[in-house]
Amino acid sequence: MTEIQLSLINFPIWPMISETFKDYSNDYEVTAKGVFRQIVPPSCPECGHNMSHNGSNVYCKKLLGRASVGRYVCGACGHKLEENKDFWKSTKDEFFQIIEKICVLLRRHHNSYEVIEELLAHIYPRDKDTIKNIVRSTIDTLKVPRVENIQFVGYDEQHPKAGRNQKYRLTLIDIPTRQVIAEELAESKDNDTIEKFFRKNLDTHKQIFIVTDLYVGYDNLLKKIFGNKVTHQLCHFHLSQLIVKDFPRKTSISQELTKYELLNIFYNRNLEVEFLSCLIEEEKSMLQKSKQEYDQWIRRAMSEFRNFIHRLELKRRRNNETLEHRTYDNAKNILNTLLDRIESFEISVKKRLRRIEEQWHNLTAFYWVSNAPATNNIVENYYSTSLKTHRKNQLDTIGIQDQMKLSALNRAGIFGKPTKTLLDVFVKFIPFLDTG
Repeated sequence: MTEIQLSLINFPIWPMISETFKDYSNDYEVTAKGVFRQIVPPSCPECGHNMSHNGSNVYCKKLLGRASVGRYVCGACGHKLEENKDFWKSTKDEFFQIIEKICVLLRRHHNSYEVIEELLAHIYPRDKDTIKNIVRSTIDTLKVPRVENIQFVGYDEQHPKAGRNQKYRLTLIDIPTRQVIAEELAESKDNDTIEKFFRKNLDTHKQIFIVTDLYVGYDNLLKKIFGNKVTHQLCHFHLSQLIVKDFPRKTSISQELTKYELLNIFYNRNLEVEFLSCLIEEEKSMLQKSKQEYDQWIRRAMSEFRNFIHRLELKRRRNNETLEHRTYDNAKNILNTLLDRIESFEISVKKRLRRIEEQWHNLTAFYWVSNAPATNNIVENYYSTSLKTHRKNQLDTIGIQDQMKLSALNRAGIFGKPTKTLLDVFVKFIPFLDTG
């Protein structure tokens, strides 16, 4: 163990000094003045004669401390030598690695560089450009692990803006593991761009199950890329979104009932349909009264219905349940019943029903593949946490790419939990604050 010469000033901190120099042999000492050197000077590398102690060099780091490293001189040839200072470099590196992790952590959670700069002013001041370089150098050195044995894939797109320039974020996620397979920021989302993205990141010769939104061109594009190796599922979550958009924001009870009858095709919405059905006759009678009376009634009725839906959602959360997916036969029977009544619906509802009938094969593909998903909600959830709506139009191109990679690394568990705190590392500098 390194010999430590103590004075009254540095006696209380000898455990910290010994911890810093624990990897060095008994050939070294830390003098009472804090100089780290060999007890017996080494031989001269030039002529082989024994060297002599020759004072020390001081290395400083602003706000952290200073370390004194011994010097040697050869009395025969005059050659000068300095002691190894790796202990000082490793101590500084350990401190700045934690500063780096703090910067990356804050950036992962969508804090601006200005906010990080203000926070570090209370810990160890770093300017915004330095912080930006720290984050980007970390991103460049880390790699997202490659996902193996890909079978179920969710694909979607996000549309951030870099200034005034529209960008397209293409994302592939492995649904069972929730890991990011690949992401890319593209200038457009035409078929050629998407095709290159798929061919680059997926094996087109293996059987694969892909979930997408209801964009018309995906089915033919996937068949072109994968041939008969692909099973294409259209996302039920996106279908529900489109159904809701087909209706005005303020609906009548009749319109709301029709909306939930459409939502009832794939998900069990029987309770909502029954609740609304009980209000239909009352609505007919209220329509015979004045507009003011009807408006008051419909506001009260819709408020009761929303409260009813909320109670159902709370019950599912308490029981850790999700909306029940219907069996294939039940879904088909409900669709056929609605198609039998198609002439009684509004034009937008007719179009939606016919579209569901046309896409039935892709909407029901998950029924025939074991453990297959019916939605790509995993991609939507990933988007909502990785590049939030209010942030996705506030970053430049590099900023968007940085956030994408940070999110993918975070989801892959690359960062993990801290093993040391900043305080644990900072106390190692206490011996260097005042060397006696």
